[in-house]
Amino acid sequence: MRHFFVDAGSIDHGRATLEGRDAEHLARSLRARPGEMIVVIEGGAVEHGVMLDDVSPTRVSGTIAWSRPVAGEPTLAVHVLQAIPAQEMDATIEALVVAGAASIRPLLTARTVPRLDPSRAARRLERWRTVAGEAAQLAGRAAPPHVHPALSLPEALASLPAEARVLACVPSPDAIPILAAASSLACAGLVIGPEGGLERTDLSAIDDAGGVRVHLGPRTLPSRLAGAVATALLLASAGDLDAAAEPVPA
Repeated sequence: MRHFFVDAGSIDHGRATLEGRDAEHLARSLRARPGEMIVVIEGGAVEHGVMLDDVSPTRVSGTIAWSRPVAGEPTLAVHVLQAIPAQEMDATIEALVVAGAASIRPLLTARTVPRLDPSRAARRLERWRTVAGEAAQLAGRAAPPHVHPALSLPEALASLPAEARVLACVPSPDAIPILAAASSLACAGLVIGPEGGLERTDLSAIDDAGGVRVHLGPRTLPSRLAGAVATALLLASAGDLDAAAEPVPA
């Protein structure tokens, strides 16, 4: 069942209304019809089952059939600092969102292959945020994780919550298994470097932030996949994957 994010102003007297891009997507791409049910998530806190009775490309509305507190958000916050891969950043963001990342900070490092054109940075960020929003709706999350503008590693580390423990996935002899560093985590800053690896200055910045070097096992994962795998491992260790998704009420 498709999920859509709405604000409190879209809910009124037992009805929900979607306009603009979401209405057009429902009416034209998904070919929604009166009598179908969708789920809208109000302000990241409450989800409503909505029975549609009015569908057009400019406005979709229906009666709220049920409501409940929103589910689908991890209790462990994993903030991912992801080096921008040479290809498929959209797919990388999608995977991180579905895996459960709390936020995404795209990284520009010395070995990052793409060189972002400043004149196109705003459009690219808008695209990344759109991808994150669509992925969060498909995954049944309460809200899309925030995608930050592209940052250097020191800038991204400085922007993490004060309580975040920095874990850096690096192919280093002194790296420990990621699950060995996952005990008693309340908040993590997960660093995923570029394909060419992090340079000494990057590693020094991680060390200065009190970071722990971790690995993901004996097989090499490309940067665009490593973040989602590492996020899933951390959430599994916290028990977040123990329960299945809650079924939609009848």
